[in-house]
Amino acid sequence: MTRPSMNLAKTYTPNDYEPTIYALWESSGVFKAKGQGTPYSIIMPPPNANGNLHVGHALGSALQDILIRYRRMRGDDALYIPGADHAGFETWVVYEKELEKQGKTRFDYTREQLYSQVWNFVDEQRGNMELQLRALGAGVDWNTLVFTLDKKVIDSVYDSFEKMWQDQLIYRSERMVNFCVKHQTSFADIEVVHKNEKGKLWSIAYPTLDKVGEIIVATTRPETMLGDTAIAVHPDDERYKDLIGTKVQLPLIGREIPIIADDYVDRSFGTGAVKITPAHDPNDFAIAERHQLERIQVINYDGTMINVPPQYAGLTAEEARKKVLSALSIEEALRGEQEIEHAVGHCYKCGSIIEPLVKEQWFVKMQELAKNAITAIEKGDISFTPHNKAQVVINYLKELRDWNISRQIPWGIPIPMFHSTTDPETWLFDRRVDETHIDVDGTTYVREEDTLDTWFSSGQWPFITTDYLTNGPLARYFPNAVMETAGDILFAWVARMLMLGLYRTGQVPFRHVYLHGLVLDEKGIKMSKSKGNVINPMETISEYGSDALRMGIVSSRSAAQNQAFSRGKVIAGRNFCNKLWNIARFIEGQVGDSQPTPHPDLHSMADHWIIHRLNQAISTVEQQLDDYRFAEAAETLYHVIWDDVADWYIEVSKIEKHTSMLAWVLDTSLRLAHPFAPFVTETIWQSLNWHSDVLAGAAWPEQKDCNELEAAEFGRLKRLVAETRYVTSELPGNERYSLLYMDDSLVADNAGLIQHLAKLETVEHVDQARGLRLASSGRDAWLDISPEILYEHQTNLEKRLAEARAESEALEKRLANDQYITKAPPELVEQSREQLQAKHSLVERLARELQVISEDSSDSSQL
Repeated sequence: MTRPSMNLAKTYTPNDYEPTIYALWESSGVFKAKGQGTPYSIIMPPPNANGNLHVGHALGSALQDILIRYRRMRGDDALYIPGADHAGFETWVVYEKELEKQGKTRFDYTREQLYSQVWNFVDEQRGNMELQLRALGAGVDWNTLVFTLDKKVIDSVYDSFEKMWQDQLIYRSERMVNFCVKHQTSFADIEVVHKNEKGKLWSIAYPTLDKVGEIIVATTRPETMLGDTAIAVHPDDERYKDLIGTKVQLPLIGREIPIIADDYVDRSFGTGAVKITPAHDPNDFAIAERHQLERIQVINYDGTMINVPPQYAGLTAEEARKKVLSALSIEEALRGEQEIEHAVGHCYKCGSIIEPLVKEQWFVKMQELAKNAITAIEKGDISFTPHNKAQVVINYLKELRDWNISRQIPWGIPIPMFHSTTDPETWLFDRRVDETHIDVDGTTYVREEDTLDTWFSSGQWPFITTDYLTNGPLARYFPNAVMETAGDILFAWVARMLMLGLYRTGQVPFRHVYLHGLVLDEKGIKMSKSKGNVINPMETISEYGSDALRMGIVSSRSAAQNQAFSRGKVIAGRNFCNKLWNIARFIEGQVGDSQPTPHPDLHSMADHWIIHRLNQAISTVEQQLDDYRFAEAAETLYHVIWDDVADWYIEVSKIEKHTSMLAWVLDTSLRLAHPFAPFVTETIWQSLNWHSDVLAGAAWPEQKDCNELEAAEFGRLKRLVAETRYVTSELPGNERYSLLYMDDSLVADNAGLIQHLAKLETVEHVDQARGLRLASSGRDAWLDISPEILYEHQTNLEKRLAEARAESEALEKRLANDQYITKAPPELVEQSREQLQAKHSLVERLARELQVISEDSSDSSQL
């Protein structure tokens, strides 16, 4: 590696350095698996390979990369494995739009042609995604990247499918499924988005045939009555006991259907009688199974009406509803309507209403898989942040229904099953999915045309990416140390990885799960392309730099909480990088061409104090990162660099130059900051003539010995200087003042340093007190000011105290208002809380200063 010979530029411009630094990391091999030491691995939740990354990826990759860089510096054999997701349905939706632009549909091509087209489309997008991950600073070993359609992925997925087929965990059945008629594919329950919507409940009269009268049912979907095969009532409902077993006439159709009794019926809802449409409602489907009722499908897979009278055939369900209601009104079968609010299932991509339809699909039996996962969580084999998510997952697993893994799209991993041409109920597992027909023992079998749900393959990601089952070179990195991912895929992905990992390997796939929340826009609103509020992380990086984005997006963010993106915090992150750069420039100027060994060469109280402060920061950041408290760790880092190193130690060093000590402070600061701000720290590191390695491969900073008494002495001096700085900033005018003290060896021995740090005219010993007492410092010290300035200062303090109290009261009233708390944007409420806390602190400080002046005035009057 060739080290650049240069002094740091006057300002840090991230775009001038970041691409070069990442190339340096790659060429150095620092991200590669070492194969020695304690294995520590994180697999990247594979981004969709069909487009650009979004700001949520920036958060996830930052958190993952912080952990990996930190653990590598701590000595672990840390490996960050990247991936790319073919994103079955999501990618298909994107490509289907491309087909629409060309005036084409999926039905114009064979499955093989479509697969090839989408493959080329995705292949063009993947490279861009990988460049963006580099720009985010993701320290991954690119040689280990796995695409979810790689041969080894498909082979492993088929191994799992075959095992589950043999273990009778996979079966094919005609069941009620969630179906999107726009994209003409089924979904698992978890993929359906339920929204509360306003609707109507219509009451319809069905004439009874065996007795004179009618029975009234209520429905939100009158168009499905064309497929009714029964009316159900509760067996204990006295209103209908004499009607059970009789028949009614189906309005508009004239078909006779029975009245049946079933415990499912809620007697208190509506009239206590419900229409049964087995082909279009999951509960009706179950009732039909119990009572051997016919299933009549009246809504086709394209959303149009079938098996209905000619006047309804071919209409959409919405069109048919209007026509059915009109016809019912003419027949005088409508008995009223009422406004209601009910949950309606929608496609999570296109937003169209999901149709419950009966279809033969492939399912996974989940009960045994779920039971094993629950046991692993309860035993503590896996832990969660936030902790309460463990019980959330357990509750979800206890209610889990069988998983529909069939998807009616051409893009994805084909289901490796074939059925006999002579007996369609006979199915055969075979991997020759590139053939439409195969011959086995004289029998011809036809290929299943559906593909697997993407989550079925992604659910096996930890043991596939590490080649654990084939004992590959990365097998030692399974189980993964941490699964860091978005909280909204806790059930869809994390729970399934847990179940499938236990099934295939007998182990949990990762030891800890950390969940981050959604990154909302700056107003606290969920981002979407339709709203036009999507934040592009690459634009933010271009403007502020990658480290600024990392620092900003991690700051003040809690696990699993949806929180707003803050440009202000990104700017604070940029300012932090600039501060670190300026510290390095100062120290570089002090060190010059010498090559100091960075170690604590203690000469002064300030040396002992900065070692003490950095020791504390090292220990605190370690504990915070070990506990996954990323925001707190970033805050600790920020303040030790900005406040302790820059504001105090560097200022001290301007009059007390200790070269090796300065080198150690910079060295330690860079190591401590590297996981959070890798680019700027590595750029500085590469300019230091006492290093010949890469910081990304360097060790975590070690705590050093110091004299705690000396450190405490500087702490006392620091309090005096801080109080002096604050009070002089409050005084009218811009003149320099003198500090007066009586019999204080700490002040006497450090008069020059105090004068420099506090920007004073002089530091003088006096025999009698005068001026403004610096009471908060805890020392006998005063600022030499005239009675006139003291009076003006006191008047100003009184005015500011009154204003601060009034502002505090206004903020308290605002935060006591329930309407404000519930309706205002969350970030605005939090801002108000922070403002109130700051006002309270200001009130306390101003009141304390006035009390000191008052006490001193009282003492003077008694003399």
